[in-house]
Amino acid sequence: MRRLLATVLVLALAGCATTGTTTDKTKMAEGYYGRGLSHLQSKDYEKALVEFQRSINTDPKYKMSYYATGMVYDLMGKYGDAEKYYREALDIDPEFSDGHNALGTVYMKQKKWKEALKSFQRALNNKLYATPNITYVNMGDVYMTLEDYPKAAEAYREAKRYASQDYIIYRLGMALMKAGSTKEAIGEFQEGVTLTPKNSEMRLALALALLKEGNKRSALVEFRKVVELDPQSDSAKVARDYIGTLDPSAAKKQKTL
Repeated sequence: MRRLLATVLVLALAGCATTGTTTDKTKMAEGYYGRGLSHLQSKDYEKALVEFQRSINTDPKYKMSYYATGMVYDLMGKYGDAEKYYREALDIDPEFSDGHNALGTVYMKQKKWKEALKSFQRALNNKLYATPNITYVNMGDVYMTLEDYPKAAEAYREAKRYASQDYIIYRLGMALMKAGSTKEAIGEFQEGVTLTPKNSEMRLALALALLKEGNKRSALVEFRKVVELDPQSDSAKVARDYIGTLDPSAAKKQKTL
């Protein structure tokens, strides 16, 4: 769902075609769709829905307008309507992986975990799916909610295989730590810190993993770095509490500064 505006090709309507051919109808539908996306970018949901509906009325087989309509209803919290339009897009193209992924996220928001996992797997069955990493992350998030940490780690690992990004590495590290694989988690967090050295949440996670592993000295280094990088953040508050426990004298000095 969140990839729609960044991945679809917006085709402008060059003129009002009147031949009634399939090609002309599709071009007109694409034009309405493009105007709908413009309204969606400015968060004018009502106008976006009007344009997407015009697109659907013009060419009932143009799946992207059903998909975009579903996204608008999803953003509005109207999950039943969102599900309806995502399904209509999938009726047109059963191999539409973005549609299956979007439907899965709607199920997630309704805590329909089995249905969500089924939709995500359906999206991944398409070998031509351009961004399976997004669906693997969603799948991992479901397993984290269900506290099935080994399966969550497996899903995040697959996501990382397609896109080694900091938010994926962070999730993988957290899943591994929850699963009891602390050493592996440390490796992931260290990779994440190398990738994004100023990411205070990543450093806090690394510090906690190091502490869990019994490496208090290295943990203290990371806790202090968290405070240095983002002193007003929630991560810094947590880090200060640990610093106060692990090194009370240093904590007293910080208070007097």
